[in-house]
Amino acid sequence: MVVGPAQVLALERMKNPKQFEKTIQNLMKTKKLSRKQAEKRYGDFLVDPDGFALRAAADERKEKGYKDWKEQAIAKSKDPVATKKRIDDFQKAGQLKGTAVIFFFATAAIYYSSQNPYVPPRLLQEVVTTTQFVF
Repeated sequence: MVVGPAQVLALERMKNPKQFEKTIQNLMKTKKLSRKQAEKRYGDFLVDPDGFALRAAADERKEKGYKDWKEQAIAKSKDPVATKKRIDDFQKAGQLKGTAVIFFFATAAIYYSSQNPYVPPRLLQEVVTTTQFVF
């Protein structure tokens, strides 16, 4: 990694010191972290916000004892039955679309290879040298 949490944190501190301090104080207060821990956490967030969110969600799942994201979403929902159905329908539609795309390209590849058979170069050379052209 070229730029790490410490470098990004230093840039953020120089860019907007008041907001930086406010963010660190808020992290210390809400997450009950030391200043060093809060700065590390904020630096990790600044370097990779998406990865940070995914890791935080995975940590929360582990902490609360959920098996996977699906179980967590269903448990947190106000209507677990509808949420489960919505997730299952979404996954089923995705699987069908993926299967259709794979089937389409496999069929196209088979059709192409049947219309344009592969002739090894050595065999092609033998055919050309043994064939006599008459003009």
